[in-house]
Amino acid sequence: MTSARVGRGTIILMLLAAFFAGYLVRTLPLLTPREGTPQREADSTSSNSAISQYTEALAHIRQSAVFLRPTESMEDLTASTLKAYLAQEDPYSDFLTSGEYMRFKAAGSQIHAGIGLDIEKQRNGDVICYPLPEGPAARAGVQPGERLLALDGISITGKSIPAVVALAMGQPGTHIILELEDHSGIRRQLTITRSLNSFPAVSEYTHRSIRIIKLTSFTPATRKDLEYMLSDWSKAHPVIVDLRNCGGGDFHAAVDAAMLFLKQGEPIISVKSRSGMQSYSSTIEPISPTQRVFLWQDELTASAAEIFIAALVENGRAASVGRITAGKGTRQDVIELKNGGALILTTGYLVTPRGVQFDGRGLAPTYPVKQGSANTDYFFDKTASLIN
Repeated sequence: MTSARVGRGTIILMLLAAFFAGYLVRTLPLLTPREGTPQREADSTSSNSAISQYTEALAHIRQSAVFLRPTESMEDLTASTLKAYLAQEDPYSDFLTSGEYMRFKAAGSQIHAGIGLDIEKQRNGDVICYPLPEGPAARAGVQPGERLLALDGISITGKSIPAVVALAMGQPGTHIILELEDHSGIRRQLTITRSLNSFPAVSEYTHRSIRIIKLTSFTPATRKDLEYMLSDWSKAHPVIVDLRNCGGGDFHAAVDAAMLFLKQGEPIISVKSRSGMQSYSSTIEPISPTQRVFLWQDELTASAAEIFIAALVENGRAASVGRITAGKGTRQDVIELKNGGALILTTGYLVTPRGVQFDGRGLAPTYPVKQGSANTDYFFDKTASLIN
């Protein structure tokens, strides 16, 4: 696995295999100081002492704490402490037990039934719903922007997106109960039946006789689907890409999709990590170098979708229409551990071609559409005025 998931952490509950492709999965050796200098030896001694103290403290808790449940093992205690620490430091990071990680990996190796729901985690910990058009979740009444609170009675508070994936998996025809909260704070429960229906991430619709591309998520197939759709596009007509309610997706899928519109060598995105800056640029020539491009965005446009928008707008290839985006500008990696578990760690901040670090701030549109104007007519009228 060589790709990386960005944004608040997206899952597609329709085919969970698509979600697994979005993370960079690595197996790293335990980093231990090399011997040879007094400082390294001192660091090693200090590290060993801290680990010994931690193990001893857990043993005392396991033996004597009156609040401990009889069924809790040392592994349970270790998992609880790691999960608590990571949740405290970063809403996107997590520790997965071997069982949780096994279920998560199963989502990448098999096709499991789902409910046609994309979700993203915000910096404050809220998990936001993005129902896919005509999917079971949308038909059941799940609205874009609603908060997901629980699955089958299990709270998702503090859980990473991969942990939610592990909870959401199921067989075709089985039911799952979602607890939701709308914008006004009203809570409700919906029962949804899992299915194996396919929901394309790239589709097309017509508004007032104008073709519009709808992009609901970035997957490994996005570039190919976009290229096919653009192959018969009239050179006389502008390309309009509707990215509203697009919760993001696969990091490299967004990079690859942007290449369809950019000149070879033009910058797309950079990732700022503790080891430095890694930059990604277009490696091909665009398939539609002259057509005007308009990108529609709103407050639910996030992560990989923000990469795509920033790359095209900041290279002067497109104009964006709408409202300030969600502002999810970090990348998460999955690091496999020797005991079968895994760490989900935020490892980098995303930086646009102009050097903007947009995490928590979002991307302002080139041409704003006033708040509350969610109807497609408002976006279309604004775009039409720019074309004419």
